[in-house]
Amino acid sequence: MSHPPPKHGLYLQNCNVYLGDLATPTNMLEYAVAADEAGWDGVFMADGLYPEFPSVDPWTTLAGIATRTSDVVLGTWITPVCRRLPWQLAHDLATLDRLSDGRVLLGAGLGSEGNYTTFGEEWDPKRLARRYEEVLEILTELWTGEHVDHDGEFYTLDGAVLPYTPVQEPRIPILLGCWWPNRNPFRRAADWDGIMPAAPSFWGSEGEQGEPVTGTVEEELTEMLAFYREHTDEPKELLLPVDIPEAPADFAALCREVGATWLLTSSLLDDESHADNLARIREGPPV
Repeated sequence: MSHPPPKHGLYLQNCNVYLGDLATPTNMLEYAVAADEAGWDGVFMADGLYPEFPSVDPWTTLAGIATRTSDVVLGTWITPVCRRLPWQLAHDLATLDRLSDGRVLLGAGLGSEGNYTTFGEEWDPKRLARRYEEVLEILTELWTGEHVDHDGEFYTLDGAVLPYTPVQEPRIPILLGCWWPNRNPFRRAADWDGIMPAAPSFWGSEGEQGEPVTGTVEEELTEMLAFYREHTDEPKELLLPVDIPEAPADFAALCREVGATWLLTSSLLDDESHADNLARIREGPPV
């Protein structure tokens, strides 16, 4: 089965774990402008706020990027949506969608434990998963522009309304971060606009946090997508990082074959030279 050509996204590595002193809002802006001019289809930033992953704030930086670019999609990989008040997140994203003339994409997820425990919140993934689902519900309700009454497990809204709605209709696309072999995130994602999946093999022989690797990169990718597609019959966005250390040389071709709609280049930049980073971005997306 043939698929349309995927779009090319660039992860801006806005965390100083990767870029050191080069991880600044100004540099992120310059990288995004260079990407827009060089034909990349989107730029993505992480959304972390804890000591092990100190990052440039994506949404304020993307607002600056919106004013200096015309074509690139502006997204996160990923935003821990429970870390923010849902009505503030809805308002911020609607504002950015207006500012960028409809170029926003929300990559949503639970995020890592440090996003919560650093600030005195309990790390209870099952409880957070219920809160996560409620946040997504509130976002979509508020983006209708109607007055919203909501009485949920975690949040209450009484006649809340946004001053304006996103440009995109029916709403800003929401892609969910999904971590294989956890099944529930993939089931949840079937109700939304797509997935940003990952698996232990993507991060090396012991996974990101020492999780067991259940197969090769190709095998885990095939298994996770087969499971996900058991739960949705509609074509969905599929964002896959292609420069995975453990992946074979032809991994990008496999991603195209399985229907990736986004190929994400996630390790183009380094902490050595800002000028060299700009030069690599200006070479354009991989063929």
